[in-house]
Amino acid sequence: MRIPKVKRVAHVVLYVRDPEASARWYSEVLGMRTSATVSDGPYRGGIFLSFGEHDHDLALFPASSGGERGQEFEHIGLEVDCGGDLDQLRRLYGWMLKHDVRIQEILDHGVSIGIYFYDPDGHQLEVFCQLVPSAGGQAIAELGRNEGQANPTTLEPLFDS
Repeated sequence: MRIPKVKRVAHVVLYVRDPEASARWYSEVLGMRTSATVSDGPYRGGIFLSFGEHDHDLALFPASSGGERGQEFEHIGLEVDCGGDLDQLRRLYGWMLKHDVRIQEILDHGVSIGIYFYDPDGHQLEVFCQLVPSAGGQAIAELGRNEGQANPTTLEPLFDS
């Protein structure tokens, strides 16, 4: 079986002491713009930032009080070359299960569906299929509209022989 190709490192998610202050810093220093702010749920207070093409390139989530240095990293997002075809993500999911990858969760972000998993050292990564095109600001607009939604969902794995 040929597994679906990862296109790019798509985003990094960091835990920070003050997401608003950090978002201002990234905006002032790197020219990023806020594409969504999470108003409710487990990621409340999170801020998604974009360089202007993708729905987010960086996300900043509130760190737990007393968090230690080195625990700022939440996950790295890897975009799968799926062209909006969820079967590609389902094939990759089947491949991961076949290889005993430890899956954390599957989330529907409105703009994408992502599988969150751990590498052998416990680093969390996400592989995702982009569903809303980035062109013309469509994905940025949708992420802003849905306030950075992260709804648990199911995904039926595809097992190719």
